[in-house]
Amino acid sequence: MKRSSTAALAVAFSLSLTACGGGNSTKQAAPAIAVRTAVAQSGAIASTTDFSGSLVAVHRATVGALTPGRIDLLAVHAGDRVAAGATLARVDSAQYSAMLAGARAGADAAGAGSAAAIAGLQQAQSRYDLAAKTAQRMGNLYNAGAISKEQRDQVQTQLEVARAGLAQARAQVQAASGGEAAARAGVAAASVPVNDATITAPFNGVVTQTFVRPGEVVGAGSPVVRIESDGMLELKVAIPLGDLAALRSQHELPVRVDAPGSTTLLGSVRSLVPSENPALRSAMLRIDLPAHPGLLPGMFARVLVRARSSRGTRIPLSALVERAGQSGVFAVHAGKAAFTPVESVVSDTRSAIVTGLTAGTTIAVSNLAELTDGAAVTVVTQ
Repeated sequence: MKRSSTAALAVAFSLSLTACGGGNSTKQAAPAIAVRTAVAQSGAIASTTDFSGSLVAVHRATVGALTPGRIDLLAVHAGDRVAAGATLARVDSAQYSAMLAGARAGADAAGAGSAAAIAGLQQAQSRYDLAAKTAQRMGNLYNAGAISKEQRDQVQTQLEVARAGLAQARAQVQAASGGEAAARAGVAAASVPVNDATITAPFNGVVTQTFVRPGEVVGAGSPVVRIESDGMLELKVAIPLGDLAALRSQHELPVRVDAPGSTTLLGSVRSLVPSENPALRSAMLRIDLPAHPGLLPGMFARVLVRARSSRGTRIPLSALVERAGQSGVFAVHAGKAAFTPVESVVSDTRSAIVTGLTAGTTIAVSNLAELTDGAAVTVVTQ
């Protein structure tokens, strides 16, 4: 009985060992990773450099007071849109208006004096014409012996008096005309400060800053309002002298504005002028931008400048990965992924030119985070 129990235990132990050995022999391999692929090709990419700058209004002005005095009206605030000629502010012009009224009264009086002088000239001319006719008639009578010499001389004296009166009347008209002209000039001069008391917008635009408040006293030339043109913007960028060669033949450049949606516009090169400070070793590039909703002065933007083209093995940017600090791609061959180190020479928004990879190599472009060197892969098209 004891011997039978020992045999049964031996059989059970043997079956247990057999079961454990069978479990190790059925261990499954890791499943293949599904990847999409692309083929590296020979190609070229133009290297692109971007330079940052700020958007500014094409037309901007600080409008100042031309007439000194107290501000009695500030018609705008920062952010207001204004049309050319619109009233921005007004200086109290009561004193200047009174001076203008006095000048106009003087001009009216001078005009009346001029009119009186002209009327006097007309009368003097009539007297002279009558005296001249009388003198001629009396001269004929004297030659005919019909009147005495004394009578003729008396008429001749009257003619000389009329001639002198005519000359005097002409001088009075000339003097009166000069006085009237001076008075009218005085009116024009007195009108200047009255007109200048109203400060107007020089162009259509947006008020960006006000410098005064109603009641403050300003002097001639004091800043009152700053205004910038509405909608007409330009990009100002400092370009290092070493990069100017790539710009000299370009009339239009793409500009990417750091705004919602990263708007990219095609701008027109207006000017490229070396800096007045030689130590800066740069030139100021000014680019006119087309009208676009949402663009505002002060926004940052980048101008993209293309230089020479680089040729080599071209791959999609989506194929590039980094493993242990090394850039590379996963080459796909015979169902396996092999990490292949590469160096990027130049890139654009979609692809890169690399070294270390042969054109025609199939590379993975999806599920790269899951791939390791030697991993099994399955190529899919979707």
